[in-house]
Amino acid sequence: MKQLLHHIVFCCMVVLCFTACDKDDALCVSGSGGDGNSIILDLASASLPVTRATVQATGAEIAVSHLDVLIFKEDETKVWHERVRGSAGGSGKITLSAKRSDFAADEAYWVYLIANSTADVSVFETKDFDLGDLKGMVQEDERIHVTGLDVIGAPQTFLMDGVAYPKETNEPETVAPVVLNNGTEADNTELQVVLRRAAAKIVVKISKGQYVEFDNSPAASNAGYYLRNMPYTTSVVPPVSMDEDYAKLRTPDLFNGDYFDWTPEVITVTAYAYAHVWEDASTLEKEVRLIVNIPMNYTPHNEDGSTGDPQFMESSYYQIPVSAAKKLNRNTCYEVLVTVNAPGGSNPLKPVELTDIAYSVYDWEKEQINVGGEDNRPAYLTLNEYEMEMHNMEEDNTTLEFASSSEVTAEITKVYYINKFGQEQELEKTNNRSNPDEWGEQDGWDYKNRCTIKITPDENITGNINIYGDIPGNNAVRFIEFTVRNKEGISRPVTVAQYPLTYITNVEGYYSYRDDFVSTASDGTRGVTTWELLAGKEVNKGQQYSSEQVPYDESTAWICGCSWNRNRWSYSKNGTGFFGSKIAQKFNSETGLCTIYYARWSESRTRRPYKYTYNTTTGSVNGLNNHRMYHVTITATSDEYTLGRPRITDGKTDPGEDNAVVVSPSFMLASQLGAVMAADNVNMAAEHCERYVEVARDGTVYDDWRLPTRAEIEIIYKYQNDSDVMDEVLAGDRYWSASGRVPKPGIGQTEDQAIRCIRDAYDKKTGK
Repeated sequence: MKQLLHHIVFCCMVVLCFTACDKDDALCVSGSGGDGNSIILDLASASLPVTRATVQATGAEIAVSHLDVLIFKEDETKVWHERVRGSAGGSGKITLSAKRSDFAADEAYWVYLIANSTADVSVFETKDFDLGDLKGMVQEDERIHVTGLDVIGAPQTFLMDGVAYPKETNEPETVAPVVLNNGTEADNTELQVVLRRAAAKIVVKISKGQYVEFDNSPAASNAGYYLRNMPYTTSVVPPVSMDEDYAKLRTPDLFNGDYFDWTPEVITVTAYAYAHVWEDASTLEKEVRLIVNIPMNYTPHNEDGSTGDPQFMESSYYQIPVSAAKKLNRNTCYEVLVTVNAPGGSNPLKPVELTDIAYSVYDWEKEQINVGGEDNRPAYLTLNEYEMEMHNMEEDNTTLEFASSSEVTAEITKVYYINKFGQEQELEKTNNRSNPDEWGEQDGWDYKNRCTIKITPDENITGNINIYGDIPGNNAVRFIEFTVRNKEGISRPVTVAQYPLTYITNVEGYYSYRDDFVSTASDGTRGVTTWELLAGKEVNKGQQYSSEQVPYDESTAWICGCSWNRNRWSYSKNGTGFFGSKIAQKFNSETGLCTIYYARWSESRTRRPYKYTYNTTTGSVNGLNNHRMYHVTITATSDEYTLGRPRITDGKTDPGEDNAVVVSPSFMLASQLGAVMAADNVNMAAEHCERYVEVARDGTVYDDWRLPTRAEIEIIYKYQNDSDVMDEVLAGDRYWSASGRVPKPGIGQTEDQAIRCIRDAYDKKTGK
């Protein structure tokens, strides 16, 4: 690829121009260039107006790594493409390698520029790629909200687009094709282009009121924000109308990095998102809202001005709509001003909505930045990926690409896997003289899990980074973190996840119950009783109520346990019997284990006039301390089983002999929160699994459990012994499968009738 862009400079809306100019809005060039048969794109113009209401653009907002120039006939077929990057020397214009004479005289062509596209250059170079394909292209950036930050997976530049128009004219309101060859010899064709970002910028400024004090101390480490229903996909070029809104939405994790600017008086949150319209759509499912947690000290007060003692609110969640117009437009800044003077919600799923919000909408301000130049060469380093996966691969020398202002090196900073108790288990250099690239996990005086890992960038300013790592042999996903750094000192972090054919991960459980633990409240309504719900109702624990919430004396007023009697289920309030609801508490960060208790509710009543108080209580469960649900993923076939999704009949695993040899390619095992007494028969075991529910610590609800097949139990027996990534979960000597009991290998006659429920782990179910 020729280095055709001799001197790129970029200004935001966006216009390209030098910084070494006398005036901020002036275009500096060093001659007209061209040979009389050239097509020149002027990426700056002094005649373009600056919008009065503007927001300054800086840093990543004005960065360019590469430009794709595409030329189409009026019938929308492609006739030219080239990708250009910044380089030293030259003028402030792009002179295409294509000549005017390559194009028909007096015919008009569409000239599109796309900046910072994540699409591979081969996409644009495809022979039959046309304007319709360009208009149909979509870019996906799951971490668009933190663009420019040193965060794994965060884009470092913004997608932008522009359409060329005749030089010495104002930019037309409607894009149109232009003539590239006017038929006159020795007459260069010069065009202008204005680039605009595909993203919107959101700035929310939260001021403190009279009765709150923001607390940004280390104790308040859970402060942060996220965008609910954040649009993370966009069309590469603007759609004909905003009605064509196909943005995918996601809700990222809580974040408190550099875009969360905290002062004692004002908290400023900056985020980015792609265009989106949610007018006449579901607020819950479509509206973009900022969810922010602000730990604070709150002073209770009365209308007469009297105040109480300050209270520390570790969790104080608010939700703030980011646009009064119920839409986000491309290349637009949305500023939101709001004041908080009372605590927010303690539960992130139930943030307090703030009102009395002031909204402003601005254009992003034009700002000039030098992206090339003889005397002031830029320093830059971009990667096409910051997170990547290798599945059953030792080597990948094509996925990771870089572009840099100088040659780069790569340094491995961390190698680790997640063990069976959720702990990072680090590997270190073994100091093997015969293999300086060997890593291993220290095991006494020796190392286990030895492996060779090498990261090798191409010796150039652009190219690929070769990643080599022996395929993990312990059924763990190995994570390789390394830093790519150029000679100017710019660095970028990368994380590689390397997967073996069969790998095991785990999810932390929090509490368990059954979906048939349905209780009746005093008002006659019915609902499931869990650690968080009493007869389907949210009850403030410890609060006194003037009327009873559930019938006071009835033993099944709320149900926390069950037993199997006379071929049917019976239920109890105390949680004992075959199965009782459980809760994981006393989490130990050093061991990854916990203490598991029975989960129950209690009710107390004062003397007349009666006041009722409800609380959850716990009861000891001997010997249970592992709250982790293990997730087994199998991508290799075997002569011992058939890989496929087991057949389900009437909600239960089918007991057929053909189904007994089937193993799900992806299944999860219930944690010790699902521990039960012995099951009398397969019907009882199957019905229990169908009713079982386990809730993860992250709030995900798993309610689609089943009995395993015989082959699945045998797989679990195989991987649970002496494993780095799975604890012994089948401790008994015989377990129920859908087709009967399966003894542990090497065990003779045994009377055990244990159960371990599993689920096919394909679709995430959430309680949100």
